[in-house]
Amino acid sequence: MRNAPYRRPKKNNTGAGMKNSKKIALAAILSALGVIILMLGSVFTMLDLTMVAMASLLVMLAVIEIGGFYPYLVWLVTGTLSLLLLPSKFPALLYALFGGIYPIFKAMFERLHYIVAWVLKLSFFNSMLTLLIFLSEYVFNLPDADLGFGWLVYLLCNGVFVLYDIASTQLITLYLIKLRKMLGLKNFFK
Repeated sequence: MRNAPYRRPKKNNTGAGMKNSKKIALAAILSALGVIILMLGSVFTMLDLTMVAMASLLVMLAVIEIGGFYPYLVWLVTGTLSLLLLPSKFPALLYALFGGIYPIFKAMFERLHYIVAWVLKLSFFNSMLTLLIFLSEYVFNLPDADLGFGWLVYLLCNGVFVLYDIASTQLITLYLIKLRKMLGLKNFFK
């Protein structure tokens, strides 16, 4: 009997699977780092806002390097685990309502016209700030979240938000221009 001619096996999706497995692994690592960073903010309460900002940088990294639904996954896993595990819930709540999700919306808003983007950013921030104040004072009754609904709180928080947005844009630019190449991540997930 004649041997069957050699046939190439049909292409399977192992290449795509490897790519997806790398993305899932990076999302899991970023989520774990986010929980650890937020844990530091929960233990050392004077660093809670700083640690939320640092944890949001991990979501920005996921937006830049992975894209797709993975940044949402990093935000959801980090926020959920933080709300469940942290002794002080304010950093976890701040991350879940603003710090974790804002980098994803920032990427979407910045595709639009400059003025429209800022209107959307400020609207998003003020709605999340209102929700944060309401939940922390009236639902969770958090003792370390004495903000109130005063106009001075909104004015100061909006000023800090504008500075945060400008600083995060500068950090993203620094990462894309210098750090990404220096760390060798430019082609790692392609």
